[in-house]
Amino acid sequence: MTRTLAIDTGGTFTDAVRDDGAVLKVASTPDDPSRVIARLAVELAPDGKAVLRHGTTVATNATLEAKLPPVGLIVNEGFRDLLEIGRQARPRLYDPEPRRPGLPTSRRLIAEVPGRVGPGGEVLEPFDAEACRRAGRQLKRAGARAIAVVLLHAYANTDHEDAAAAALADLGLPVTTSASLNPEFREVERGLCALVNAGLRPVVGEYLERLQAALTARFDVLVMTSEGGLLSPHEVLEEPARVLVSGPAGGLVAARAWGAAVGEPRVVTLDMGGTSTDVAWIDGELPRVSGLSIAGHDIRLPSLEIHTVGAGGGSLVRLDRGGALRVGPESAGADPGPAAYGFGDEPTVTDANLLLGRIDPEFFALGRDGLDVGRAERAATRLAKRAGLTPRRLCEGVVRLADVAMTRALRVISLERGRDPRDAALVVFGGAGGLHGVALARALGMRRIIVPPNQGVLSAQGLLWAPPARTLSRSVLLDGVPSATARRRLARPLTERIRGPLLGSGARAKDLLTTVTLDLRYRGQSFELEVPEGADPVAAFHRVHRCRFGFADPERTVDLVAVRVRTEVAVAPPAMASLGRSGGSDQPCGRVKSVARRTMIPVHDRADLRAGHKIAGPALVADGTGTVWLDAGARATVHRTGALLLEVRP
Repeated sequence: MTRTLAIDTGGTFTDAVRDDGAVLKVASTPDDPSRVIARLAVELAPDGKAVLRHGTTVATNATLEAKLPPVGLIVNEGFRDLLEIGRQARPRLYDPEPRRPGLPTSRRLIAEVPGRVGPGGEVLEPFDAEACRRAGRQLKRAGARAIAVVLLHAYANTDHEDAAAAALADLGLPVTTSASLNPEFREVERGLCALVNAGLRPVVGEYLERLQAALTARFDVLVMTSEGGLLSPHEVLEEPARVLVSGPAGGLVAARAWGAAVGEPRVVTLDMGGTSTDVAWIDGELPRVSGLSIAGHDIRLPSLEIHTVGAGGGSLVRLDRGGALRVGPESAGADPGPAAYGFGDEPTVTDANLLLGRIDPEFFALGRDGLDVGRAERAATRLAKRAGLTPRRLCEGVVRLADVAMTRALRVISLERGRDPRDAALVVFGGAGGLHGVALARALGMRRIIVPPNQGVLSAQGLLWAPPARTLSRSVLLDGVPSATARRRLARPLTERIRGPLLGSGARAKDLLTTVTLDLRYRGQSFELEVPEGADPVAAFHRVHRCRFGFADPERTVDLVAVRVRTEVAVAPPAMASLGRSGGSDQPCGRVKSVARRTMIPVHDRADLRAGHKIAGPALVADGTGTVWLDAGARATVHRTGALLLEVRP
């Protein structure tokens, strides 16, 4: 039988789930993530053919850490500084010394070539392919490891960029043309997208080559994209920028399914791992947007709307120059990890939770011989002495600071978007999510929390449930909104481009689900809103505009800017387990000592719980992948699916 596995790599842990429910969670190998992935894959599928669905942070980390290799950039004559100048928008309006994010290129790696296309696609000046070929050779000699081609108005006519790609084909370097990746107007955004994609191609290519060599040919690999779909390694090699938030996207797929399973289609998600925390708002459907921001760059490729903060279980606790406590964004990662893991000497959020009695040092082993409480206590005591605090006060302050950072993130995707978090349930997952869910829900006035089984590997579980999918777009820049027939004509070429590869990979035509959306704006506006195609998209635009900005102008002309098409392969809804009501026990399996508080806290094993069991705080509810902390104002009820439903008192 062909097995299906899902493996999600993070900065601290790598999570694996098999289609029969088996799970593994082990420390990551940051120097080469493929090593631990290959080990887990072989352990879960020791023989026979297997399909591996993979979520990776390789592209994310390379971009965030500015570790992209040098990229050569080819532009039109006179536009050498196009991307360096960028837009006049200031992300921090009151920053007295704003700094632009660095680009994976430099002025010596930018070449200008003759040729010009106008905004209507008309050729104003012939393209000089020989000059482009000479420029490519010069850029390679200067150290470029990839080439990005960004020419004016290529969204309207790709001929010049196609000619450039042909002229550069003999260089032996990966080439990204901007219109093949994102055929939309706005040269800066399209150019940044192409530049980052070009820089990622050597990084992701080398990683996938190592991974496939380690896995051998009996594993068929699919990679999760930022928009919650799956692509083949070949497609990812060409367009690695599509996997910039690969792992977190899997978490949203699973969180949506668990919300629906317990009758809560509107949820706020909190995915707290070892390095960072990802939050999102789901209202029935996954929150898809046309771009994402990473390392200060706006990447115009489809993505799930996810907001990330540098607060995780491994976030380091330090004193700033003024002597105040600071949590993150630096993380202890997998090496050396929190002090309690036996190697690090600096305290982390995990160490603070451990010392407050919120983690059972024996239960939370994750392949280790327990946690080193003494080492964590010594690390906390040293820092507490420097800060003039007791260890207990230090640990409480660390947890509170982490809660504040995550509360701020939750407000960004709820209140700042005009959404009331009290109307939603909070789905918490990730290895550390259950430790902070109650406090965060209380801070936002939320009364209900959902903690799925195996919370610490939920993003990997979402990989199992995600469909193969792809989204393509094109700018059309039309005055007004044309008829339904004309709109279908505009979308048809995109639909055909997507369906071909999906059908070629074995999908049946009847299983392909296609949705079309339109980018619309009031005439004269410089931004667009995405609305679904339908009988009256203009009326839908007015409604969305009013919801987003508080007003609409039905008398004003609406223009069509771009068309987007998403096609995915229909998959069966996930089958949730059903817990019986007999057997098991809702009695504690042990107690853990709070080193900081000098008290004992009951610990419940989730494997012993059955549907209908109730647990009142203070208590811990733990499984092999994570722990849920219930304070005195919270209680949990076990749902028939095995999910914990937490109720929080103000």
